[in-house]
Amino acid sequence: MELSVEVFKDLTSYVYNLCGLEIKEEKLYLIRQRLAPVAKSFGCADLRDLHTKLKQDNNPKLRDEVLSAITTNETSFFRDVHPFESFNDHIMPELTELVLQRKAKSHPRKGSKVRIWCAASSYGQEPYSIAMQIHEYLNANKGKRVVPEDFSILATDISPYALSKAIAGEYSELEISRGLSEERRKKYFLKENDIWVTHEKIQTMVEFRIINLTGPFTMLGGFDVIFCRNILIYFDKETKVKILKQFHQMLAGDGLLALGATENLYGLGVDFKSERNGKSVFYTRS
Repeated sequence: MELSVEVFKDLTSYVYNLCGLEIKEEKLYLIRQRLAPVAKSFGCADLRDLHTKLKQDNNPKLRDEVLSAITTNETSFFRDVHPFESFNDHIMPELTELVLQRKAKSHPRKGSKVRIWCAASSYGQEPYSIAMQIHEYLNANKGKRVVPEDFSILATDISPYALSKAIAGEYSELEISRGLSEERRKKYFLKENDIWVTHEKIQTMVEFRIINLTGPFTMLGGFDVIFCRNILIYFDKETKVKILKQFHQMLAGDGLLALGATENLYGLGVDFKSERNGKSVFYTRS
């Protein structure tokens, strides 16, 4: 299907109003590639017809299919490696001590869990990688009297399709090969025919929810660590600031914010300061 610049602008304007993603004209070929199958599956004659249906039909299924096609990005387990190494070597020791402090001070009903949020979880590789890293650190430090159940991971995404796949925790041979060693595959996944299924001990650590980052989300509560990696680059400055201000409200006093390798907060005027942990930069509240 052809995609004119005019229709491209109409479609990307629709997506921007829906979820705040800013898509530049250089991505026209990619949008055509991703939306053509959606248009065909909903009986649209062309991509202009798809835009018309989006505007007129108020069809939630069509809207969700378009969002999933546009927003789902390539990802992998332990993406970029060094943020997870830093999490293991520098942050997990602090978080385990935090658990012990909270256990000593808190009433049992109030709980002492460390809360971690993956704000753009896509197909689930990032939250499951964090869960694996927690397991590995605690297995290597059993004298700490801290267990995986002391950690809670919330994983959110705007795409219903991505979340359904993440909740299932099922990955193809290609997906499982990206970022995972053979040792981790055997330890944290079960192979069923050609599909690798996430082990229950990892799945139970993660809760999945649909969240649109351009809307209010402080109702999710407070967090000790927020991972928002490789998503802010798709928002304009105004939307980035809006999102970051909410993160600031939600982070614990000494909480950490993790961004993608190519992302930073320069020129945004938000109250965060950078902090190097190993090879990675995290952000804390100023």
